[in-house]
Amino acid sequence: MNVLHAAVVLLLALWSTAACAAERGIGIFTIVDGDARVLRKTTWYRLEAGARAEPGDVLDVGEHAQVQIELPRGSAISAQGPALAYLPETKVDAKASPAFMLMRGWIKAANTAKAPPLRLDLPSSALRVDDGIVVVHCDAMHAEFFVESGRASLLIPAARGKEQARDAAEGEFWHKSGDRAFETDDRPSQAFIAAMPRALRDRLPALASHFEGTPPALPAGREITFAEAEPWLSGSVRRTFARRFSTRLADPAFRSAAAAHNVPEWDRMLHPERYKPRDADATAPPQPSAKRQP
Repeated sequence: MNVLHAAVVLLLALWSTAACAAERGIGIFTIVDGDARVLRKTTWYRLEAGARAEPGDVLDVGEHAQVQIELPRGSAISAQGPALAYLPETKVDAKASPAFMLMRGWIKAANTAKAPPLRLDLPSSALRVDDGIVVVHCDAMHAEFFVESGRASLLIPAARGKEQARDAAEGEFWHKSGDRAFETDDRPSQAFIAAMPRALRDRLPALASHFEGTPPALPAGREITFAEAEPWLSGSVRRTFARRFSTRLADPAFRSAAAAHNVPEWDRMLHPERYKPRDADATAPPQPSAKRQP
C-alpha cells in the first residue's frame, strides 16, 4: 500500500506540475500599456496584463503602447509600438527559451546567464543574446541594434541554410539598410538615441511574481483580414501561416483579396481552373488507337 500510495502521490505531483506549466504558457505579459492585441489562430483578442504568452501568438502593439513579456529564468522582452511581432510555434522545451520574431518596431531584450540563449529573428537576420541586454529597431528595409550590456551574436544567413555568427560586444551599435552588409560603430548614432522610446531606456522591471494567479480571459474581437495576414504570408514563416489562415478562405472578402496575390500554397484552391484541364487529362482513360484501313 505504501508503494501504491507513493506512486499516486508522484503521479498527482507530475500532473500538477504539467497543469501549472500549461497554465503559465511560455511566458507572462506583465505590462500592457495602451492599445495592444494578440492573434490566436485567426481571431484577435485584446491583450491584458497577466495573460499567458502562447506559441503562435502574433502581437500587434499600437502606437505609443508598450507590451512586456517575461520568460522563465529572468529573461524579458519589451516591445514599444507601433510594433508587430510573433512567438514562433516551436515545441516548448523547459531547457530552451522561445524564439521571438520582430517584423517591425522597437524592442528591448534582456537575457540572464541562468537562461538558455535567446533568439531574436529580424526580417533579414537574427540575434542571439546569451547574457546581456540589447535594444533593437527594424522594419522591412532597415535593422539596427545596440548592445547595452553583456554580449550578443549577429546571425547572418549563409549558404545551404546555415548561419554565420559575428560577435557583438557591449557598447557596439550595428546597423544596415536594404541589401547592404551590417556596419558597426563604437556607440549608437544620435538618430538612434533620439528615436529610441523612453520606456526602453530604463531597466526592464521584474513583475512576473505579481501574476501567479489564474490568468484573465482575453476579450475576443474580430477575425483577421487579408491585409493584416499579408505580411506573414511571405518569408520564412509563409508556409506556417498559409496553413493557419487557410480556414479564412471561406470568407468571401478574404478569399477575393487573397486571389489577387501570389500565395503558392493557396493557388489550387483559389484558381482551380488552372489545374482542371491537366487533372482531367491525367485521369481520363486511354482511348483505343484507330486501326488503319487496308
